[in-house]
Amino acid sequence: MNLHRLRCFTQVVEEGSVSKAAKKLNMAQPPLSMLIRKLEEELDVTLFERYKKRLLVTEVGTLLYHRAKEILSMSDNIQQEIEGFGNGIKGTVRIGTSTSASITLIPSILEDIQRQQLDITLEVREGKYTDILRELRNNEIDIGLVRNTSLADDLEIVELVKEPLLLALPPSHHLLTKSSITLQDLRYESFLMQRTTLGHNISDVILEACQATGFIPAISYWGTTSLPIVLMVKKGAGIAFIPQSFRQLHDDMELPPLLKLPSPDLYSYQSLIMLRDRFKSPAVQKVVELTKHMTDRLST
Repeated sequence: MNLHRLRCFTQVVEEGSVSKAAKKLNMAQPPLSMLIRKLEEELDVTLFERYKKRLLVTEVGTLLYHRAKEILSMSDNIQQEIEGFGNGIKGTVRIGTSTSASITLIPSILEDIQRQQLDITLEVREGKYTDILRELRNNEIDIGLVRNTSLADDLEIVELVKEPLLLALPPSHHLLTKSSITLQDLRYESFLMQRTTLGHNISDVILEACQATGFIPAISYWGTTSLPIVLMVKKGAGIAFIPQSFRQLHDDMELPPLLKLPSPDLYSYQSLIMLRDRFKSPAVQKVVELTKHMTDRLST
C-alpha cells in the first residue's frame, strides 16, 4: 500500500466511477481497475461492489477511505512543514466558511497575510455548517469559520467575535418614524430567517427572543445565508436580523436601514473550528493566529 494507490482509491470513491476517476487522474481505465484489484488483494478485502451498473463502496472500503484521506492530508502537511522550516512559512490553507464569514473575515485575513508578506495561499469554500463540518472531518479543509455553535468531542472551537444583531428594515418601513423600536413592535411583521442546519444560529436567537416577548414570528422566508436576505429586505420583502459586521459592505452596496434594538440584547457569534487532534502545518497555525488576532478589530 503506497500513497499513489491511496490517491487513486480515494478518487474512485469520490467520483463513484472508475472511468470518471481515470479521467481525473489523467490515466487509462484498465490500469486504474488493475490497481484497485491489487489493493484489494494486498489487503484481502472487497472495497467495492457493483449493483445495477453502480459502484458501491463497502463498509471496509469506507473505513479505508477515511483513513486514506487522513494519511494523504498528513503527507501533504509534512511536505508543507518541511518547506516552511526551510523557506519560512508557506503553503496552502483550506478554509470552509459561511457566506458572511467569507465577506467579513476572509478579506481581513488575506490583508494580514499580504501585509506580513507571507507565502500563504487561501483556498476558500463557502457552504452550510453541515457541509463545512463534513469536509473538516474528511480532511478536505483545515479550518472552518462559522456562525453555528454546536459541541462535539472531536472539535476545537475558538470564539472569535460576539457581535450584535441589527434589525434590517425596508427603506420606507413605517417603524422608521419611531424614535425607538422594540421587539414587541415586530409582532405583526413578516420575518426573513436564516435556517439553522445544525447547532445554534441566528434564527434560534430570534425565535427564542420573540417567544420570550410573547409571540411567535410570522416567517415568510427561510434561507441559508444573510446576504440574499438583506437584499430582499431592501426590496421590501420583509424584515430580518443581520450581524453588525455586514455594515462593512456599506461602501460597496447600499444597504437597507440597520438598527440596534434597545432591548433585548441580541447577539451572534463568529467561531473558528478545527479538529482537535489533527496535525496543523505552520501555514495553518499562522492563519489561525491571524484570525484570532482579528477579534478586537471586528468587535468595534
